[in-house]
Amino acid sequence: MTNKNENKFLIIDSRPYGLFSIFLHTIDNIKWAQDNNYIPVVRWGPGRRDPNLGRAGAQEASQKGHPSHVTDRLNFLTDDKPASWNNTAGLKHCQCLYWAEEGWSGSTNPWEYYYEPLNEYTVEDALAGNHDIADIFMVGEFDFELNNKFLIANLHSYEPLALWQLLERESEADLPHNEKYEFEHRSRVSEVISENVVIKKEILDKIDEFHSKNFSDNVLGVHVRGTDKKLEYPHKALPISAYIEAIEEHLETNPDCKIYVASDNNEAIIEIFRKFGPQKVFVTNATRMQNYLSADPICLTPSTGPKHGEEVLMECMLLSRTNHLICTDSNVAASALYINPNITTTYLNRKHGK
Repeated sequence: MTNKNENKFLIIDSRPYGLFSIFLHTIDNIKWAQDNNYIPVVRWGPGRRDPNLGRAGAQEASQKGHPSHVTDRLNFLTDDKPASWNNTAGLKHCQCLYWAEEGWSGSTNPWEYYYEPLNEYTVEDALAGNHDIADIFMVGEFDFELNNKFLIANLHSYEPLALWQLLERESEADLPHNEKYEFEHRSRVSEVISENVVIKKEILDKIDEFHSKNFSDNVLGVHVRGTDKKLEYPHKALPISAYIEAIEEHLETNPDCKIYVASDNNEAIIEIFRKFGPQKVFVTNATRMQNYLSADPICLTPSTGPKHGEEVLMECMLLSRTNHLICTDSNVAASALYINPNITTTYLNRKHGK
């Protein structure tokens, strides 16, 4: 192993958003690090959630013109560190919603709750050497403070390569928004993921077991992203009936396919079960909000944490093993499409002009 003092490290921090939002930004920073001769080290920061926020913070948030979950996220930005992180002086603590003070799956680093370390280097190695810190926050929208360089590789979230911009293309002539470019882009991100990300064996075993017991050769994936998404992007909100209509259209040419549904809410799952029946529809056991248009996302509820992260990871990986995916703008769906660039897609926001 090369002396750590001879290397340049990029410490990749987290942010108080859903698992696959921080996952995709982490992938973006890994790519940037590798392209710029840095060694990437992922350290998703600890999180403290004020129980008085969330629904109780809605009034304060409303006065500021923000939904309650934005107030929650702002509250996660702190320089305070729990005792277990005293050896990380100098890091800005961009909180991870899935962090647990007691640790989980043998680790105190939320990245390593679910994934293997990228390499043999630790955060301590990086801090002791020549390093930069990647704050992976969006700039400006919520006035998040950037304490260091804003480092991106334009893999996912930024023009002109964002997947959702590719899926929203209006015609094949609108280069680069065409099928060939979309596949090439998804393949490029898939390569970064496959070369760097290893899911922990105990989680992968659960995914494989569920897959072998429930999947057939022809499975339609449906990802229903509800809850606070309407607050973030009101113009993109669609009724549950839009998903049901898309499923019906798919069944016209694939009548024998099974339907795997992943969602952050039970209402959508129940409606799809009622329409198509338990012989055709299947889901994983997971913690979900009850209502489709709940104001709070599941990742910001007090009952969730490391276990919920595992549940979402399982849903995403299972979506990536389907043959066709019906979805809207969601980081879970985007990640599934990156992991498996061969999945065909019905992107409902484009279909409904939203």
